[in-house]
Amino acid sequence: MNDIVNRLRHGGESELAAEPLRQMTVQGWALTIVLLAVAIGASSFRIILAPGFEMYLGPIFYLFAYRLGGLRLAIPMVLLTMASSWFWWGHIFTIALALGHVVFINWNRFAGSSLAIATAVFLLTIGTAAGFLFLRINYDASLTIFALTMIRKLLNDVLMAALVDLALSLFVVNLPAGRVSLRRTISLAQLLPASITLIVLACALVMFVSSVRRFPEEFKSFMAETARLAEVRIGRGLVTGNGFLGVAEVHNTGRHPQKLLISDDESSLRSAQAMQLFGCTRIDDGLQVTGPNDRNTFAYWVTACQLGRYTLPGRKYFYLYSTRPAAESAYRVVLLEMLGLGVILVVSILLQLLITRALRRSLQAWKEVAEGFGQPGLSLPQKLTFNEFDRPIAAIVTANNSFAELVQERLRIARAFIELKKEMDLSLAADIRFDAATGTLAFLDMNIERVAQERCEAIHTNDCLAFADICDDAEAFVEFRLADQESSDWYLFVGRDLLAPGHWRSGWLVRLRQSKLAQNRMLQQARLVELGGMASALSHELKQPLFTISLSAENGRLLLDQASPDGAARARDKFDRISEQVNRARDIIARISRYARIENDSPEPLDLGDVVSTTLSFMRPLLIQHDVGVKMTLPDGPPVLLLAPRVGLEQVLVNAIQNAVDSIATRREAEDASLTGAVELEITVSERGVRISIVDNGAGLSLSHPDRAFDAFMTTKETDRGTGLGLYISRQIVMEIGGKISIRSREAPERGAILTIDFPDFVAI
Repeated sequence: MNDIVNRLRHGGESELAAEPLRQMTVQGWALTIVLLAVAIGASSFRIILAPGFEMYLGPIFYLFAYRLGGLRLAIPMVLLTMASSWFWWGHIFTIALALGHVVFINWNRFAGSSLAIATAVFLLTIGTAAGFLFLRINYDASLTIFALTMIRKLLNDVLMAALVDLALSLFVVNLPAGRVSLRRTISLAQLLPASITLIVLACALVMFVSSVRRFPEEFKSFMAETARLAEVRIGRGLVTGNGFLGVAEVHNTGRHPQKLLISDDESSLRSAQAMQLFGCTRIDDGLQVTGPNDRNTFAYWVTACQLGRYTLPGRKYFYLYSTRPAAESAYRVVLLEMLGLGVILVVSILLQLLITRALRRSLQAWKEVAEGFGQPGLSLPQKLTFNEFDRPIAAIVTANNSFAELVQERLRIARAFIELKKEMDLSLAADIRFDAATGTLAFLDMNIERVAQERCEAIHTNDCLAFADICDDAEAFVEFRLADQESSDWYLFVGRDLLAPGHWRSGWLVRLRQSKLAQNRMLQQARLVELGGMASALSHELKQPLFTISLSAENGRLLLDQASPDGAARARDKFDRISEQVNRARDIIARISRYARIENDSPEPLDLGDVVSTTLSFMRPLLIQHDVGVKMTLPDGPPVLLLAPRVGLEQVLVNAIQNAVDSIATRREAEDASLTGAVELEITVSERGVRISIVDNGAGLSLSHPDRAFDAFMTTKETDRGTGLGLYISRQIVMEIGGKISIRSREAPERGAILTIDFPDFVAI
């Protein structure tokens, strides 16, 4: 597109101008020599349509040379191809006009790449002025001869230029390489004007040829009538006896008076004085003339005289007259017929100029639209001439502005997404692979420009088991921590389109922005909710030591009042009893305070049996209140040690026992109030790790999918008995430790549920 517009704006640049001669190949030199030989040979011949109507091929070769190599190739070609005009007409005006032609085209490029238009403009301006002066001064040519000469020149040179335009719009000539090939794409801006000009000129040439063919007839008719009038005058003079020798005038039909010189002496008519009388330089005797201005040129007939002979018995008479009136009369007839052709030719040139200008404007509009594509606020160009350009450009501008708005909106969304991604620490992942052996998650981190960056993250040891459980899930979902981070931030991984175990096509990772303190506060609030549910049992638990303290204090005061010998010893026993109950109450309050405080401790080695015993002691008031018995089974051998946070593990066990007690209470209310509640807590050790099983004989699970019991706010209890967060928080704690938690109903005919907590061997010590 840019090339076409530039060609239209700046004209056709030479295709050889930048090619030095040293790059010419053998084939290039061969092609150059062949073209040069053809040019010289073809330009040395004229095409004679009629006397004064000659066509020649020189312009096609020097214009072709200009297209290939600019002025430095065109000027030598002008001298070579137009040199024959000196032999035809005996002057160098045609050579000089051809040199001016190529200089004009090179200097003034307003016509764009069309040589035909540039040639027409040159001939109608500079060519017309120079031709008029030359013909007037050298041949004293009339306006008729001048007009016909310029029409002939215009048709010849513009036709040659149009042929060059058409040929170079279809073919590429690589002169250095010696190749001529058909263009892969054709320029509409070159082909269309060249085609229009060529068609119009071809039609004009046909009309011109048809008109000039009448010239010989008109010319011979005039010559014959003049000869007849001369013979009639001689005959009339002999009959009447009037003098007829000398200068006389005869009147041809429809023509100006014709001057005659009649004599009985031929030599007198061939004299210089006789020739000067008619302004002749030669006498046409019918023989072929060689050299410049032969019988095929108008210069011959406007400077020639016709010598006629009238023979009578015994006598001969001769008459001399100029052929110029006959030639001009015949030329005038042709010119009148050519007026319509001239108008058509001028209109065609103007039409081509308008079409070229419209094409230039349309292609410039295409260029502006193409360069501005994708930019917002693209405006419509000025009104175009062709609907074929106007409508598509308007549609493209409208579509571009809509597209640009979408692009801007996309950029705004992209910027917002980048900010959100940065704020959320979100990573869009592709080709995700989890390696269980090394505990690493490798993936391609995609940014908004879809540029991939390889990443590999080490997974926390305690979370590798969670990843191992989802390796076969087409829609994977897991929360995890990174191994090399000191903080306890959790991340969420979602994988989609499983390709192989542990290999997903795409997914994403996001850091769960919940600090350790906020997480601990949530766990504390959950424990406070559980303590709220145990309030009545804890109240009963504290009433016993307080009642004992009150009773012992009253008895001690009475014993001191009696002041008996054994009263002091008995009073001391009472005060010891008070101290014991105070310690008991302190232990109860310490357990509550420790359970309810914000947890900020790190994993530590724990005696699992001691943790279970402490939890059961803590839950003792609730168990007594609901009349639920607990059976604890520990493995034989040394204590089972576990690396875990103490309060977190206690919270899991408390929640499990709380749920077991609530389930037993629910079954009593629904079925049998006399049901003996029982909870069995068993710890087992195997090669895989440690398992804690909590079995109750309550109502069991009412959910069709037991895993849903661990969803947040999922509960089947009444609103005053649970929030639905207990098992959800328990799962979070167990996952953080590195274990798994599950729940299921007991197999028939048994009733109740079994809660299982599994810890891998790397957690057990």
